[in-house]
Amino acid sequence: MNPRPAGLSRPLILAGMFSLGASALTAVPPGGDTYLQRALAVIESEHPGLCPTTASQKEFKATLARLAAENRAETASGPSGPASVQALNRMVFGRLGMRASANLKDPCNLLPSRVLEPKQGYCVGIAAIYLMLAERLGLPLYAVATPSHVFLRYDDGTTRINIETLQNGTDVPDAQYIREEKIPEASIRKGVFMHNLTADEFISQIHNNLGVIYSEGKEYAAAAEQYREASELGPRCPTAYYNYGNDLLAQAEYRRAATLFSKSLRLYPTDAWALNNRGLAYVKMGKLKKARKDFEEALRTNPGFEAARRNLEELPAPSESP
Repeated sequence: MNPRPAGLSRPLILAGMFSLGASALTAVPPGGDTYLQRALAVIESEHPGLCPTTASQKEFKATLARLAAENRAETASGPSGPASVQALNRMVFGRLGMRASANLKDPCNLLPSRVLEPKQGYCVGIAAIYLMLAERLGLPLYAVATPSHVFLRYDDGTTRINIETLQNGTDVPDAQYIREEKIPEASIRKGVFMHNLTADEFISQIHNNLGVIYSEGKEYAAAAEQYREASELGPRCPTAYYNYGNDLLAQAEYRRAATLFSKSLRLYPTDAWALNNRGLAYVKMGKLKKARKDFEEALRTNPGFEAARRNLEELPAPSESP
């Protein structure tokens, strides 16, 4: 993802309406409206103007029911986990032709009924479609968060298969995500990244992404509501605190911004952007020693981080600091 200008940050898109409890996306009786579908329908109804559509929720539900029935007929013999995943991949990426989009600012690539209509979305939007189908089919499928991405995982307690929605369902190993995104072991141990998300934790990702969309339009009050929903449903979602902190930083609410960056860093301590942006808040608060420490830590985490390097160079020498 590209950084925002002026040394602020990139929106971490994963990365939570009313509380539906903490049930996981595990096997449920097939047929009918599902837990996740009901929750996402409420979210869509609360943001009707973000992405107008000609299809009703009734039509969307009917399409999901039809797709689930077709998949159920294809796997009627009670296939293994790998066969179930392959069948869903064939449906979502084959027959449906779902395409990945890199446009993270377009709500049409996030809201599930809108994603299904043109068959295009980014990671969270495609994951929502996939999860709703799996829930109807009674398959133990989960969303899994990394610092800047969401993928899927089949996990029946014995067999685990990762499903990369941006690569037509390819099974990308955990080690690759951890290596490429430099995910700290401490965050994995705390259940922040790489664990199977509950339904509410996945819904928190939807709220977080809606917040980013409102933030991009400088609709800060609407964004704040989404970030609060995200942190309530997914208290281990650092990106909700981080993104909310960015908005407060942009509005010159430096103390509150620093507090939110600190909450994010407790969950994801090696996030160089959160360190940098907390440093900026500290500069505005006159806490130059704390700012220096954050910029230096950001550079230790990412030696090529030019924004942090510039911010550090612009600080007065330690002997000149208040």
